[in-house]
Amino acid sequence: MQTNLQILVDEAHSLCRKLGGNGKVADYIPQLATADPAAFGLSVCTVDGQTYSAGDVWTPFTMQSISKILSLACVQAAGIDPYARMFAEPSGDAFHSIVRLEEEKGRPRNPLINAGAIVVSSLLPGATANDKIEQLLGFLSRCAGGASFVIDDAVYQSERRTGYRNRALANYMKHFAVIDDPDTSVDTYFRQCAVRVCAGDLARIALFLAADGRDPLSQQLIVTPDINRRLLAVMTTCGLYDEVGQFALRVGLPGKSGVSGGILAIVPGRMSIVTYGPALGERGNSVAGLAALEFLSSRLNLSLFCPPDLRSEGTPL
Repeated sequence: MQTNLQILVDEAHSLCRKLGGNGKVADYIPQLATADPAAFGLSVCTVDGQTYSAGDVWTPFTMQSISKILSLACVQAAGIDPYARMFAEPSGDAFHSIVRLEEEKGRPRNPLINAGAIVVSSLLPGATANDKIEQLLGFLSRCAGGASFVIDDAVYQSERRTGYRNRALANYMKHFAVIDDPDTSVDTYFRQCAVRVCAGDLARIALFLAADGRDPLSQQLIVTPDINRRLLAVMTTCGLYDEVGQFALRVGLPGKSGVSGGILAIVPGRMSIVTYGPALGERGNSVAGLAALEFLSSRLNLSLFCPPDLRSEGTPL
């Protein structure tokens, strides 16, 4: 049965890796434009500790917006309620949109758009950006069973030099007293987006999301089951911005994407799946990654919208 899953991972990689030619790498952060558009990796980590991988799974990339769900988990694990300062509704807008902040008095629509993520970054424990990011890095280490992670300084500096729109979002929210210190908040956000991982790392980090908040390998409680279910809910409704509806139709799983080319998907109770393909479609999501996740979801009946008995029969574990 486990061999069957590796065969399907290999097949997904083989079928989808060439689709990167239909997209292009992000260039609004200059350092991201240096990524190889032909790179593609796929890593699956199951709750019993098995891994199934194909392609460029050890090629480093920065988490970018995938970090948003992990910083949200870190803040909530610390007992802080981010929803006192934002909503939990799909935005229907691009990830960096500012249009709804005026009508909603500076409160972001959800924690996974840039404005909401900046608020979450502001809530990470610590007084300075360095303190806050150390808290997040420590949280990631706990999730990954003790592995350590670093910030890609070249990407961080590139984001700092070009991040005027994110600074505008932060200052706008400061006007409405949604955040207290826009400079620290934005600098923390730039740093968390620049945390360097690879697909194999990220699948391991996120495994707690597939196991109701507990790392199934170390048995350490990362977040409570209630918080974990809220994290999966916001991923399902908001994780791919203005492509979240198509993701629900095509894949049907909680997901979170980033403009460096990563996509994280969670199969509750079963596995985490991470794809890495830096060639993006028009809405900023990996072309090859979306196709691979659709393939695996279809072949394994992984969608949350499948009947439970069909999902069970379709998963070769």
